[in-house]
Amino acid sequence: MRNQKNPEDIRKKLHNHTEDIVIETMEEILEDKQFEDICTCEQCLLDIASYTLNRLPAKYIASYKGDVLTKVSEFHQQVQVDLISIITQAIQVISKEPHHD
Repeated sequence: MRNQKNPEDIRKKLHNHTEDIVIETMEEILEDKQFEDICTCEQCLLDIASYTLNRLPAKYIASYKGDVLTKVSEFHQQVQVDLISIITQAIQVISKEPHHD
């Protein structure tokens, strides 16, 4: 009989690497002077990240090897250009109609 794993244990070991990339890039972009008046409360940052993540493919990793391979592929120039474009669009959309009080 095979050793069965609890599905919750499996969930804990999966990670969407795209989330890390989006959050890091979002932080860098928001430091730019052109975005100094943009609200960076938790709700707005979550909305910007969610907007962006819903427009990008997920890149799940389950091992160190997968993490390394994903990090290498993320530096592809077109991916970075697309990412910056989508985050900039997200900032503009969310800042026009923020969901905070």
